[in-house]
Amino acid sequence: MSTSQVMQAPAVAAAEPRGLSSGMIFLLATTCAMVAAGSYFSQPLLPVLGPEMGLGSSTGLIVSLTQIGFCVGLVLVAPLGDLVENRRLVLVMLSCSVAALTLAAFSTNGGMLLTSSVLIGFSATSVQILVPLSAQMARPEERGRVMGKVTSGLLFGALLARPVASSVTFHFGWRALFGGAAVAVAIVAVLLSRALPERRPQANARYGALLLSLWKLPAAHPLLLARASAQAMLFGAFSLFWTAVPFELTRHHGLTQQGIALFAVAGAGGALSAIFAGRIADRGWAVPASGIAIISVGLAFALAGATSSVWVLAFAAIAIDAGVQCNHVLSQKAVVSMAPAMGSRLNSLYVTTFIIGGALGSSVAAPLVDRSWHLVTAGGALAALVALSIWFLRLRARRVRA
Repeated sequence: MSTSQVMQAPAVAAAEPRGLSSGMIFLLATTCAMVAAGSYFSQPLLPVLGPEMGLGSSTGLIVSLTQIGFCVGLVLVAPLGDLVENRRLVLVMLSCSVAALTLAAFSTNGGMLLTSSVLIGFSATSVQILVPLSAQMARPEERGRVMGKVTSGLLFGALLARPVASSVTFHFGWRALFGGAAVAVAIVAVLLSRALPERRPQANARYGALLLSLWKLPAAHPLLLARASAQAMLFGAFSLFWTAVPFELTRHHGLTQQGIALFAVAGAGGALSAIFAGRIADRGWAVPASGIAIISVGLAFALAGATSSVWVLAFAAIAIDAGVQCNHVLSQKAVVSMAPAMGSRLNSLYVTTFIIGGALGSSVAAPLVDRSWHLVTAGGALAALVALSIWFLRLRARRVRA
């Protein structure tokens, strides 16, 4: 089968969507939270992990290899949601997560820990299989609400992972952290094995043709390119802020590591916007809501640059999180819904694009904050302005076609 045929081949569930119960949505959200958290546990623990594992100047590779593993999984594994039975695919990836977290817990040298880091990131791809799967299982009129709730679980897992990792490591040690995470993921995997229905796509393409079709999707779906590019700018701003703000809080506000952890917990409140964003999407208000979300991020960065109060800075952090996550849910719902037969591939490209934006934002954070906090806030505001320009051009194109 050619790549053009793969792009057009239908892929539907064995039965029409019957909707999801509240319990099932909670289980999916919890699973995403558990898996996502495992990918971020190592970030605040580098000062502990590096010396104990003898990594020295290579300590930063723990985080980098986790991110690389996740991106590889997005490209090589997530698209399989359009080709193979989804329930089995999810359970295989969750089993890999359990194995990777267990390997981290029992690592005795730097090589083992770095290997586990790659595998933790790679297996975390399961969350980006579950999100489009939840959309396919939901009724069309509730798709945004379901995706919003499942995504909120993922976001809470990612945002709360740092303070949880620091606290558990302080009281029980980092090995207990990773071992406990492995047990938690194993439990939700068992529950999903009993509760998750089968979804068997009807595509009969070869794996190679499926991957090759990824290159043609952006040109065939301009909305994917616009949504992914705008979110890449916003996620770049988000990563810039959260990488730089600990330095600002330590140098100019006198916060300790415990204070910074509490600040991060406060910022996590912005993830609640994902739930409301899903409901907004179901009402057909995704386009204006995206514009408002992007503008709120830009204004929050302006506020962060103008304040000398840590409380106002915390409010700006919540607004940045809320705007970025709101636009993410609105965009992801639009991307997955535009062609259900290719939902996994479209989602894979969308997520990969904005993660690249996040990596770029993180990479420039240290040099900018070393010079001035105002350069950080100006950079975030500029990224939001670019995202707003992309949104405006897309809106204008829609009106021209109409």
